[in-house]
Amino acid sequence: MKQQPNWTSIIQRHLDGLTTTEEAQSLSAQIVTNPEVRGQYLQAAQLHAALTDEFFAQENLEEPTPREIPAQKKTVPFHLFAPVGIAALLMLGLLAFFWPKDQESEGRSDEWGSSIAKIEFLSEDARFEGDQKRSTGSSLEKGWLQLAEGSARLKFRSGAIVTLEAPAAFGIDSPMRSYLEYGKVEVYAPESARDFVVATESLEVVDLGTRFEVEVDLDSQESNISVLEGLVDLHLGSPGTAREIRPLEAGYHARVSAFGEIIEFTQTSDRASPKNARLIGHWTLDSIAPNDSVRDSGPQQLHGSRVSQEKPQITNGAIGNALEFSPGDSVDLSEHLPAISQLDAFTFSTWVCDPKGPLAMIFSLSGPSEQHRIQLFLAQAYARYGWQSGSHFDSISGRVDGWKPGQWYHIAVTVEDGVARLYRDGNLIGSGSAGSKIGTPVLDPSLVKNPSHFFLGRLKDGHQGEKVTAQGFAGKLDDVRIYAGALSQSTIRDLYQNASPN
Repeated sequence: MKQQPNWTSIIQRHLDGLTTTEEAQSLSAQIVTNPEVRGQYLQAAQLHAALTDEFFAQENLEEPTPREIPAQKKTVPFHLFAPVGIAALLMLGLLAFFWPKDQESEGRSDEWGSSIAKIEFLSEDARFEGDQKRSTGSSLEKGWLQLAEGSARLKFRSGAIVTLEAPAAFGIDSPMRSYLEYGKVEVYAPESARDFVVATESLEVVDLGTRFEVEVDLDSQESNISVLEGLVDLHLGSPGTAREIRPLEAGYHARVSAFGEIIEFTQTSDRASPKNARLIGHWTLDSIAPNDSVRDSGPQQLHGSRVSQEKPQITNGAIGNALEFSPGDSVDLSEHLPAISQLDAFTFSTWVCDPKGPLAMIFSLSGPSEQHRIQLFLAQAYARYGWQSGSHFDSISGRVDGWKPGQWYHIAVTVEDGVARLYRDGNLIGSGSAGSKIGTPVLDPSLVKNPSHFFLGRLKDGHQGEKVTAQGFAGKLDDVRIYAGALSQSTIRDLYQNASPN
């Protein structure tokens, strides 16, 4: 009996760039025909990207020097497109070859024949390059469209609707896959076309329902992605490299470099209103009382207690004074757990300066063991919101450009409707409804079981009978606030730009 391939091993070697051409072809076929292998691949890809992320953060290593962006490309004829674009289309063709026939419903094969898509609409000024003669109703097979002027709307056999705006070069690969060399497309993907893909030189946009836009600049090869409805996954990275998966939801925009690196996250519409969020705790950290009490100037007077073996160090802050944390310092707010642990939507914001160590814990809410907790912490190149429920830890990460000595940064996290959003200096740097490691859903305070500890600058873990360990914060903190409800990005930006207590 022929031995079955070890797909787990092949997937891992593929993510490490070690598979042969034959193995890569076999794996590509399995990904589109075998749901079990496809699930293994998606989970392994997420874990591979997360471990790379975790390696730099945990070890506090210097990150590789970014590659220089090449000189701007000049406009070239269609047949002289960049080789990487052609290579990407050939890779897409591999998947098209193995596309399972049973995904097409009976009775549709006669209507579509061998065509993958059809032109539903052409504007009056629509014109294609060269000898491409197209009209409304034209059938389209695997290949390229180069729209020189006007707009065109295509309907794919899967049900996906793609609208092109000139100038655009658009590759048609299969009922579920396409490639955008340059230009702009808007995609509507109904349930029948869930997982429809628009690939570019630096990423793949995978639809999770239902409408999004992709625009690629011909010269810089930067991609701009906006989600109008629903959710997409961004599979970041050039073809042949390990890819990182990041979700992007409705109301958000991402700009991605030619090398698959996120340059900017932007919120295009405010989903949360400041009227729905109310301040419940505000620790200015301007001074510490003789009895080590940390006063709350908010409406509920949630005063905390400073825990330290040393005298408090008060220093200049972003707003008035600030508290400098030595290793082992923390502020214990555990007596106020009822006010915090019942929140199913919240905002935490603060100012930080000179965070030290590979992991700098800003706040944590946890149970008597490490099995149940949420936390906000910083690494050399990331800000993270993490959580654990049971045996697995997961997190949402936001990439940052480091922490300059002596500079104050505004950090905020919001959680609402199962979506966590991370901000630095008023800019959205990361978001998602599931963690980047193993895809566990985001937790909020109300989902932490049996909470017993709430700290600023500390995470206390009980290791099920083993010696209790702690992770802490060394650096400066100022103006800590907690809101019931998720503040909008514009309100968080106001907290950053107008640094004055409410």
